[in-house]
Amino acid sequence: MCKEFGKWIFILLIIAILLSGCRSDMKEIQNLNYATAIGVDYKDDKYFIYIQLIGLTSVARTEGEAGSPQTFVSTAEGETFIDAFFEVYQTGQEMFIWSHITSIVLSESVLNEGIGNVFDGLTRYYEFRLTPWVFGTKEPIDKVLSTQGFFDQSVLETTLHNPESTHRQSSIIRPIKLQELARDIYEPAMTTYIPYLSISEEEWINNMEPESKLKLEGAFFLSGDTYKGSYSLEELNGLRWIAPETKRAAILVPGKKRPDFLAVIDQLNVDIALKDPSQKSFTATFNLDGQIGNQINGNNKLFNMKKDTSESIQKEIRDLYLLGVQDQVDFFNLEHLLYRNHNTLWKQSREKLVLDETALEDIEVKVNLYHTGAFKNKIVEEAD
Repeated sequence: MCKEFGKWIFILLIIAILLSGCRSDMKEIQNLNYATAIGVDYKDDKYFIYIQLIGLTSVARTEGEAGSPQTFVSTAEGETFIDAFFEVYQTGQEMFIWSHITSIVLSESVLNEGIGNVFDGLTRYYEFRLTPWVFGTKEPIDKVLSTQGFFDQSVLETTLHNPESTHRQSSIIRPIKLQELARDIYEPAMTTYIPYLSISEEEWINNMEPESKLKLEGAFFLSGDTYKGSYSLEELNGLRWIAPETKRAAILVPGKKRPDFLAVIDQLNVDIALKDPSQKSFTATFNLDGQIGNQINGNNKLFNMKKDTSESIQKEIRDLYLLGVQDQVDFFNLEHLLYRNHNTLWKQSREKLVLDETALEDIEVKVNLYHTGAFKNKIVEEAD
């Protein structure tokens, strides 16, 4: 009896092994669609999504292999953000993998509509991660997703997917990831921003032919999930001095017209504090360390160079604050400072902080230029 039972168990085990080898839902990796970026637009009460796909051969090339990298961009529309994805599936040919997305591009109209629908869809489906970079754009999104990098490299080697490398060399607008954006949007009294990209055909040529490249153009600002407007890099010159993520920033002193020298700041410490609770006025102190990047005219007294650099940076900070007063955009997050450090006062006010010129009168900037640059014959001198 036992032998008979064991025999049947053995037969069933063999059948189970054979069947599992015949049937499998595993796919060859080269036959899958790896999405690397998503673009979202909103018009005529519908969501338009753009999916960027790249071929594996664009990422992992063998020696001697040539040719332009392949980038496909699809377009689909839907009543909701996720509804549009089901239209993409109809022409997908193969299964989509969403876990490799490293960038999300939002149009200005999506921010005007509110990004709640988009964020809701991204957090409900398990394959979407919260780590992609988030950008805005005013350009056609399909063109942004199709813009290539240098030397036939894939789009993964562009600012869209790898913004940190250029930010380390020149910190203008800090990049932001989806999880950081979500944290800022749902934080009470917080103002945050998304870098926005354009397509430039003026800066680069390839074999004497213009070549399109992605360009950092400015930032879209949000207070909570309310869109506050877009600002150019020129308008946001002062933003880099208050952003803790700033790694390295250059400034022409005393200004772009007839500058004396270029200072490069690579260390900054910012302290913004409440000065007078009754008036809700604030002070801002900036301690910055840097070096001389390029000396042009004869100003070579270290004391004067520090003083001139401090005044130039202070002007950029002041101009940014006054722009915020004009448009009622809290670039300095003064209301969030009240919420975090003086919560009782923030609750007592029961109304949004109104920015005016008196709220931030004291802006103190101290600059230490500790290095003269690589040329030893151009040494800055202490004043007598």
